Amino acid sequence: MTVVEGHYDIRKGAAAYAPIIGAFGALAVPAITVLFTTSKSGNETLITLAAGLLVVAMLGSLASSIALAALGAEVDETANLPAAVMFIAVPVVISMISVLAAFEVLAAIYLPASKTLFAVMTGAGGLIGAYFTSFALGDCWRTGPSDPAVKATWQLTQWIKSPEQGHREAMRLAGISSLPATAGTILWLFEVKFTATPANVNALVGVGLAVAIAGTFWGVQRTAHAIDGDQKGLRWPEAYLTSCTASLFTLAVLVFLP
Repeated sequence: MTVVEGHYDIRKGAAAYAPIIGAFGALAVPAITVLFTTSKSGNETLITLAAGLLVVAMLGSLASSIALAALGAEVDETANLPAAVMFIAVPVVISMISVLAAFEVLAAIYLPASKTLFAVMTGAGGLIGAYFTSFALGDCWRTGPSDPAVKATWQLTQWIKSPEQGHREAMRLAGISSLPATAGTILWLFEVKFTATPANVNALVGVGLAVAIAGTFWGVQRTAHAIDGDQKGLRWPEAYLTSCTASLFTLAVLVFLP
């Protein structure tokens, strides 16, 4: 009989990340203040884009840190927790991408020679976010009913049924979800992008904010305990929706960066 040794407790990870993510969002506040009190003639639209991205980062980080803290307070490793943390990871990744993109905008205004570096860093942030979001699949097979007899039958109805499948699907998801961020980076390097206007800047910031709020909300909803005892484990549409959404936002941001 094969003995599986060690696994990640997603609750402890969420509790540890919560203050880090919260501090990350708080650090965006002074940057926003500086932008609102500083301007460079002829670049008002880009200043607006940078400030808007930082606002998305601030709100997304603060909201997701509270959601992570709530997840860390869970007592049992129920099957809904991996899905919950993947949804909450969406605003976390969007916040990280938004900060990197805001720096690229500022580099384009004040340090044009360095903007390529910051654009590539934005794309890399999207890749890292897609990978870490996909990582939640690896040990999700261990969660579920605490009664071994009940779990054996319940496990047969789930998407991830074994550690081998969990790691295989995690790597597949990481590869697929990294494609939009990779494509966005390549498009930017070949200067296939759109000119930022007040309308599309507002739309981009609005979409980022809406997705961050939706990810936080649904992640918290996914932590709801099963009243009927039928735990709802991670499903493949949830896994691909969360990981690919973060990567697609990276693509959308990159094609609007100057």
